[in-house]
Amino acid sequence: MEDWELGDKWQDDEVFNQPKRLDDGKGLFLGLSTMALLIIISIILFIWYMIEPRLLEINHNLPTIIGIIIGIFIIAWVVEYLLIVLSAITERNLFPFRIKNGRWIAPLFALSLRIGRLFGISKDRISNSFVKVNNALVKSRKEGIDNEALLILLPRCLQNFKCKQRVVEDIDNCKDCGQCIITQFKSFRERYKFKINVVTGGNLARRIICRLKPSAILAVACERELVSGIEDIGFISVIGIANYRPEGPCKNTMVDMEEVEKTIKFLFNKKDIFVEEELADDKKHDRVRLFRAGRR
Repeated sequence: MEDWELGDKWQDDEVFNQPKRLDDGKGLFLGLSTMALLIIISIILFIWYMIEPRLLEINHNLPTIIGIIIGIFIIAWVVEYLLIVLSAITERNLFPFRIKNGRWIAPLFALSLRIGRLFGISKDRISNSFVKVNNALVKSRKEGIDNEALLILLPRCLQNFKCKQRVVEDIDNCKDCGQCIITQFKSFRERYKFKINVVTGGNLARRIICRLKPSAILAVACERELVSGIEDIGFISVIGIANYRPEGPCKNTMVDMEEVEKTIKFLFNKKDIFVEEELADDKKHDRVRLFRAGRR
């Protein structure tokens, strides 16, 4: 397309074939990744079976030793994978340690894409499901963070395409015209006191993360960018929220602001702030009533 610039994760011929919004469940990626795991284990066992006669020629104990090592590796990997699956399904951390994000399961992503392609499942649907699994693993920790330790990263495509204000790296340049949802993110920042940046891509996002060193990240982007970021970021809690694209990729995209606010509250480990405000108002009214009663 000539009237706007596509991100580096998109190709021109993909623009017109994209759904405006994806909402696949965790089961899609978990099913494909299970198939991927079984295929990898089968390949490992087949290779061991093929080289076993060669190993016998070297030493008659060598096949047994290598077989035990391979068996321990496979059992450990399967147990780890099952704990990941159960943690993602139940959103309860079943590991003896805290898992930060879906990077633990990301190695199976590439093969899951290939398997999905055989069944006619698009890359974006699988990516959407992977992000849901990642979010469930992060939520399984059920730990809050300090407000200022949260970094929210937004894509430039959330900004109105015709807007001339440069909000990249400085969201305060937004003039609050209301033509896009950048204004709402500014309002959330004033309310919850987190750090927020609009970025043009992964390189800028990584520089900002290295500079600010957040404890957790809430990233809004397309599924492709989210998967890339989760794989790259490492040991930082990352929750991704996929945008939806009524005008195609990388142009005037939108995001569910209710989901964004709900996720912010979860990361801060707070109850519904509106309920807290109502309780505070009730207490204030009770104090006023008691004061008036005392004057009588």
